[in-house]
Amino acid sequence: MKLKDRVAIVTGAAQGIGKAFAVGYAKEGAKVVIADIADGKETVDAVENAGSEAVFVKTDVIKQEDCDAMAKAAVDRFGMIDILVNNAAMYANIIKKRFNEITTEEWNRVMEVNTAGPFHCIKAIFPYMKEKGGKIINVASSIIFEGAMGMPHYVASKGAVFAFTRSMARELGEYNINVNSLAPGYTQSEGSKVIEKNRAIAGPNPEEISLQKRCLKRTSLPEDMVGTAIFLACDLSDFITGQLILCDGGASFH
Repeated sequence: MKLKDRVAIVTGAAQGIGKAFAVGYAKEGAKVVIADIADGKETVDAVENAGSEAVFVKTDVIKQEDCDAMAKAAVDRFGMIDILVNNAAMYANIIKKRFNEITTEEWNRVMEVNTAGPFHCIKAIFPYMKEKGGKIINVASSIIFEGAMGMPHYVASKGAVFAFTRSMARELGEYNINVNSLAPGYTQSEGSKVIEKNRAIAGPNPEEISLQKRCLKRTSLPEDMVGTAIFLACDLSDFITGQLILCDGGASFH
C-alpha cells in the first residue's frame, strides 16, 4: 500500500471529491482526518469500512483557530501529519449570475473560503510537518484555463490557489515539503448538481460541454481524481513540487 501508516488531513471531506480522496487514501493504508464544516460521519464510516481509521474534526477553514485545532486533533489522535489536502471550497452554494449582479459580499466570501482556507490550513500543519517533510495538495480547477459564465469569483479564487501553490512550493521546499495543485474538470458530484439546479443565469449544460471537449468520452466522477491524489501524496512524487496536474479527461491541454 502506497500510504501505509501515513496520516492525511482532507478538508471538505464530508462529501464529493473530498470524500473520495479520504476513502482512496484509506484503501492505501492512510489514517484520515476528516475536516469539514458539515458533518463528516458518513465519510468516517466509509474510511473505516475501507479498513482504516478516521476522525472527524468540525472545521471552518476561514478561522485560523479552527485550523489550528484541526492540526492538533490530528496529532493528538494519530501522532503526526504527513499529508494535507486543501479541498474545502465554496462551490455548491454559489448562485451562478452575471458578474454585475454579484455583490461585493458574495465575491469576498468566495475568495475568503477558497484562498484563505488553504493559507490557514498550511499555517496550522507547518509546525508538525517541518521537521520530517510531507505532501500538500491544493485542489484548484481546470476552470482557470477555460473561464465560466456566472462565477468569476470562483474562477479567480481557483487561479489564486494555483499561484499560492507555487509560492508555497518555493517557501517550503527547504523543509522537504512538496506542494502541488490538482485541477479537476467538471465532475458529477453533489456540489455540481446543486449549483446547476440553483443557477440564476441561462447557459449551456456544463456536463455536455465538458463531454464534447474531453478526449475520454465519459462522465467525470469524484473517484476519477483519486489516483492523482494518491500519486501526489506518496513517494512516487517525491521530486515533483510547484506543479498543477489537470485531471479532466483531456478536456484541457496546458
